[in-house]
Order: sequence, then C-alpha cells, then structure tokens
Amino acid sequence: MRLIAVSDIHGRKGNLFDIVEKHIDDADYFLCLGDCNSGNDLDDIKIYFGNRMHFITVCGNTDFSSTEPTTREFTLAGKRIMLCHGHTFNVKLTYLTLAHEAKNRGIDIALFGHTHEPQFRIENGVYLINPGAVANGSYGIIDINNHDIKYENAKI
Repeated sequence: MRLIAVSDIHGRKGNLFDIVEKHIDDADYFLCLGDCNSGNDLDDIKIYFGNRMHFITVCGNTDFSSTEPTTREFTLAGKRIMLCHGHTFNVKLTYLTLAHEAKNRGIDIALFGHTHEPQFRIENGVYLINPGAVANGSYGIIDINNHDIKYENAKI
C-alpha cells in the first residue's frame, strides 16, 4: 500500500497538483496533515481529479473554516495510523508529546506537519513522520508491504 503524505500547502496548489499528478496512479491514499485549504487548495484538486484519488485530511492551525477534525486514527494494511497537524501536540518544541500520545493510543505511524521541516524517526516503537511543507516542494511517500514500513521524503 502506498500513502502520499502532504502538509502545509499554504496556497501553493500548483505544487500539490504536481504531487497528485505524479502519484495519482500509484497512490492508494493521499494524507493531508493540515494547513491545506487556505485557498480552496484541496477543493480544486478534488474537482480536477474526482474519484481517481482518495484524500484523508485533518485540520491545521490556519484552516480557519475547516470542518475536519484535528486528529484522525484508522487502520490501513494492518497498521494503526494517526494524522494530526501537530500544533495541538506542540511539535515545534518536542516530538515526545506526540510520540507518547501515539504509543498510548496503540498507533504504529503518527504523521504530522506544522514545522515545515521533513522529519522521520522512530520513538518508542512509533514511526513519527513529517513530510515537510508542500509550499516548499516537500512531501512524503510511505510504503507498507507485508507489515514492513518504508519512508521516503520527496521533492517536486
């Protein structure tokens, strides 16, 4: 299963369009980690690509009119996944709060944004992944195969 993680678009929907276009045929899901709809960025992408893509999103600290939750949890390919923007877990100060909360919730992979800096680390058995900011041309590719998790930070 291939997941494409994006965050912090901040109106650079051309970058998001390039990412989606590149991965529309190989991604099972696009995961949006917040600060993604400042200029109807997601709405325009969803209209253009329609049912060819599956987006799972959370609200970021600049998504003022969003009705999306600040966190989501679900299971894909046998792995418990948590999405958040990160601001509610103070990720600009420390990743330990998010790692601790994810561990307590039984999460295998916790994805977050907010810092605009790509990050990949394993804390207490939890994969912590920040794809960086789409506004800066950064996104993440997560492959889950036979319970193996592989991560790659990519640039457009």
